[in-house]
Amino acid sequence: MRYGLGVLTQEQVDRYWADGFLAIERLIGPDEVERLRTAYDEIIDGTVASPTQRMLGGITRQVMVPSMVHPAFDHNAALEAGREVMRDLFGCAHANRVFDMLIDKPAGHPHETPWHQDASYMQVPTTPPGFRMPLTQVQFWIALDDVDVDNGCMQFVPGRHHEGTAAHVVASGDPDDSGRLLAYADVAEAQPELAVACPLPAGGATIHTALTPHTTGPNTTTDRARRAYIFNLTAADVPDDRLQDFLRADYVRNPGKIRVP
Repeated sequence: MRYGLGVLTQEQVDRYWADGFLAIERLIGPDEVERLRTAYDEIIDGTVASPTQRMLGGITRQVMVPSMVHPAFDHNAALEAGREVMRDLFGCAHANRVFDMLIDKPAGHPHETPWHQDASYMQVPTTPPGFRMPLTQVQFWIALDDVDVDNGCMQFVPGRHHEGTAAHVVASGDPDDSGRLLAYADVAEAQPELAVACPLPAGGATIHTALTPHTTGPNTTTDRARRAYIFNLTAADVPDDRLQDFLRADYVRNPGKIRVP
């Protein structure tokens, strides 16, 4: 049995496969946005203790697997909508969560997230050029604030996701640490002149493959937050939590890998 076409139109599905990314204007409603904002702020301000906060590359606050510490990130409407999107894209019976995180860029945050491919993080310090990751895994980037170029919305280069990984370098941080920040070795290879910015209202989302070149800029505003909730889903025939459980256990076993700010 094939599942799908409950959230996306066929035109959106075709655009995703052609471009390697898609902007979805509204994935969750305002009540769920507010619920997730509250949970997000409780983790960032320490109301809910999280041992997995760190500074990505030493410069940008990142919370790994927030689903470990806050129930709002373990079960929510964004995840359920994401699973429907996966059914639209793959016709799959299930979509298993394999990763989740928060990335925080408050007003005035001066640092960009440089051009990179997510697959470059698969090996330490970087994945070798030419690596091809299955496209059955999709990253969902949920905007919990209105986002545009000024406060650091997602930007992508379309049509590059059928290529393998490009050469990457460690842009900042310890090369042997999981919290290192990676970037294209030659930014021209990412073709940033072809970038498509994806401004969104709060509750909107982008989705992309692990091989799609992307970046987010600094938050140059003085009064606007940029709270991003991110998770990865993979298409599957049966439910399988093994990858998610391994990730959680890995952080419990190896707390030293997290550099708490």
